[in-house]
Amino acid sequence: MKRFLLILSVCILTFGQVLAQSQTISGKVVSAADGEGIPGASISVLGTSRGTITDYDGKFSIEAAPGTTLVISFVGMRSVSLPAEDNMVVKLEEDTEVLDEVVVTALGISRSEKTLGYAAATMGAEEITKARTTNVATALAGKVAGVQVQSTSTDPGAASNIIIRGFSSINGSNQPLYVIDGVPLQTTTDYGTGSQNEKAASLGGISNVSGQDVEKMTILRGAAATALYGSRAANGVVIITTKQGAKGEKRNFNLEYSGGVAFNQIANLPIFQNQFGQGWNGCQTFIENGSWGPAFDGSEQVYGPVWNWQQMTHKYSAVPTNIQDFFDLGISHNHNISFSGASADNKMTYYASYSFSGDDGAMPGDKDKYQRHTLAFRASYEPIKWLKISSSVNLAKTKTDVVDTYQGTSVIDGLYEFPRDISLVDKQDLSIAFNTPEAWLTPYGITNPYWAIENNY
Repeated sequence: MKRFLLILSVCILTFGQVLAQSQTISGKVVSAADGEGIPGASISVLGTSRGTITDYDGKFSIEAAPGTTLVISFVGMRSVSLPAEDNMVVKLEEDTEVLDEVVVTALGISRSEKTLGYAAATMGAEEITKARTTNVATALAGKVAGVQVQSTSTDPGAASNIIIRGFSSINGSNQPLYVIDGVPLQTTTDYGTGSQNEKAASLGGISNVSGQDVEKMTILRGAAATALYGSRAANGVVIITTKQGAKGEKRNFNLEYSGGVAFNQIANLPIFQNQFGQGWNGCQTFIENGSWGPAFDGSEQVYGPVWNWQQMTHKYSAVPTNIQDFFDLGISHNHNISFSGASADNKMTYYASYSFSGDDGAMPGDKDKYQRHTLAFRASYEPIKWLKISSSVNLAKTKTDVVDTYQGTSVIDGLYEFPRDISLVDKQDLSIAFNTPEAWLTPYGITNPYWAIENNY
């Protein structure tokens, strides 16, 4: 009898454990950002092969004993492990490390980089901001394989050409198509209006976008990547995704400032000789600016033309840094202030910013200067999951001043043909006739670089 009771007790205990293990646990998986249900999330019992996925509303049910560990995961979200309990609500947060691997493709469609069947490279906001350039296109220099960034000149605001996988045309354009927030834009290049002065400056398109407003840049290469844009994308596509509104850590808005300053200096100049002074064929002459005269002897001599019965004097010796002393220290600076946020239910977002970029070159004064003021505003509203209304406005005002570099009475020509025995910084006072074309060192088309800057044409 005792043996029968013992066996009966063991059977009842085992049956109770089976009942406990087979209990149905129900719950819901939602997004921590907006509280909406997440369909397709994976739920599994740790240490077993049992699992399920959530339905369209994010709800699920699974056989598990209370207290056992459930593992909940979803693509783009951080996985969590929680003890099982009936009617549980699981909140998943976005995984930024996973989101960084998402690539924006044609028409703004986001896809995982691993699923793409063509070459695509992405550059994030941090790398773009580090470049501190006035033209966001130059931020790609040396960052993306197969992409060459060529500047038309060293002048402030000079146009930049992007070449993806080499040149494809001899006489046509090799520039890629720029797409900003899904809108294709055309970047044109202006070459000035003078017959002698042809300076290239970027107008419109990517040149009007502030680097601080860019979230990421994606380079699409090959026919498969660019087929959706047609023949315009024959040279590749540069897709720019701008920053959108987002909540702050402790409040529904963010107020940010970013800025930077860079200094530019002339790195290399032609090597000039410092043995012979003003003259020609080894002889001293007062109407030649060439440095082919007698060897330096350190004596006090007259030089230059005779004007109004007057002539200048100086010590006949080399001034090795007379060309280098002409240039100033160039300064580039950019500033950006932005205000962004989202509504409490995260259905409405907004982003507004003002950016200023300035670049003062190495020429004396403000004669080679670039300035750009940019206002940007973006907003979106998503009343229901399948409808999203968005707007984007970008206003830019640009001003560019450059210095002529053609042959003749230009600054550079006057510098490189300046005598080696004369101090150039002493020629800044243009009220003196000897520092103007009227009584300059030579009448043969070369003039004072300081005069050329002030009378730039």
